[in-house]
Amino acid sequence: MLRIRQEAGTTRTVVATIPTEDVIVESSVGYVPQYVTDVYGRTSRVTKDVTLLRLLGIAHTEFPDYVVESLGTPVNFDLAPTHLSRVEMQLHSRDQVDRCLQAISVSDSLIRTRIQPAWTWDVVLVRDRAVILHVAWFDTVYFMQFKDVFLGDLHCRYSAKFGFDPKDAKMTHFRYTDAGHLEELEGYNERERHAEVIKDRVRFLRVFRDGTTERT
Repeated sequence: MLRIRQEAGTTRTVVATIPTEDVIVESSVGYVPQYVTDVYGRTSRVTKDVTLLRLLGIAHTEFPDYVVESLGTPVNFDLAPTHLSRVEMQLHSRDQVDRCLQAISVSDSLIRTRIQPAWTWDVVLVRDRAVILHVAWFDTVYFMQFKDVFLGDLHCRYSAKFGFDPKDAKMTHFRYTDAGHLEELEGYNERERHAEVIKDRVRFLRVFRDGTTERT
């Protein structure tokens, strides 16, 4: 990890690099994301391999009539997820379900080409015309910034490809305890309150070799 001090007190932390791009966290508060610090061998928190198995157990217990369509994105197993979001959608036809799953597959393929993604798809469940998605998050500030992105204009346009309005979905957010158990997010803990305060002073960026930049 390379840290670069910028002008006006801004810190740019290069958290990953490949020939085509760098992933950079830029902040005015010296923030280092949890997917750098909460890594297997360097944290007491359990990592995604453990939480994924527990989520499969929850799916079997709470949604016994559903079929596990996908385990999600097979990356970041050495990282400790901080939060989980569940999105429950009731669709109108099997064709719509198939188009939804295809859209998730395309998104998943994009995630796999990236470095240090701060989120991944987790267990995808299907029953008739119902689809349940899970999103694992790997940083509290990132989660606080983007936990409601599913309801934003971009995702509304994305979901329109399979004829669904995200505002019709049921969304539930959870936090992971250090032991990897889920707690429904009904109020913020100390870390989440701090993340809420500083979230506008932190940017997660992809910086390409041609100089262009995009938010991750």
